[in-house]
Amino acid sequence: MAAQDLPHEDVELLWVEYGGAIHTDLQNRLSQHPNFRAITLGRNDTYHASRCFNRGITEARGEVLVIIDADVIVEPDFLSRLWQDHQRTDNLAVYCYRYNEAREDHREQVDIEHLRSVCTITNPSNHGACLSIRKKHLLAINGYDTHPIFATGFHANCLDVYTRLKAQGVMARWNPDIKLFHPWHPSTAEHSINYQPQVHTSGWRARNLKFLPFRGIDPTLNTDPPPGLLKHLDWVRQQWMPWHQRIRHKVRNRLKLAA
Repeated sequence: MAAQDLPHEDVELLWVEYGGAIHTDLQNRLSQHPNFRAITLGRNDTYHASRCFNRGITEARGEVLVIIDADVIVEPDFLSRLWQDHQRTDNLAVYCYRYNEAREDHREQVDIEHLRSVCTITNPSNHGACLSIRKKHLLAINGYDTHPIFATGFHANCLDVYTRLKAQGVMARWNPDIKLFHPWHPSTAEHSINYQPQVHTSGWRARNLKFLPFRGIDPTLNTDPPPGLLKHLDWVRQQWMPWHQRIRHKVRNRLKLAA
């Protein structure tokens, strides 16, 4: 972000760390810019990206927020192009396409010229790659969902926010002129059993026009998932389990019923 063409005094960067430690090198680099800072949540439980996003939303001082993958490379006009989009209308969420480096093209030394030449779009609806939106709209939907349904680093919470913004009436623009370059790394596109239940939760919200999370920024707005949805999500998890885990899951459920 230090290479962006916007004046540094107009840009704030927040690095939200789930645990309690910030690498010394990162801390030193952030300290070189008055508007760059790190926030630690001090948590040691199962990683939950939504907690990081919500803390960043509440701490941000700016009007327009950019929530972006931490491992993407962007062009110097990335922020100024987003700012131009937001000047056209107030009720807007801007999404950007992520261009991915294939494993066979990967180089350990990150080079934007190389990434420009080899990266392609492999997921044209990657809601987690980048969201840019006014802070007030994220507060209106009470932020990201921190319910255990959306826990772990393999998450569909960004799809969920997209779904809830749509239910709230916020317009979405997929800007084809802004590229995000994503270097390949281990765990890229890795399967997670947690992902599908989250997708089904967002589908339930889409059908019922629900725009509030179960656990959000303002705890007074929290609700519990309906029992019917929880039962359906348990069935979804079973379908995505490896066969040996599915058998153990069924045995445990039968033992509970017998008890």
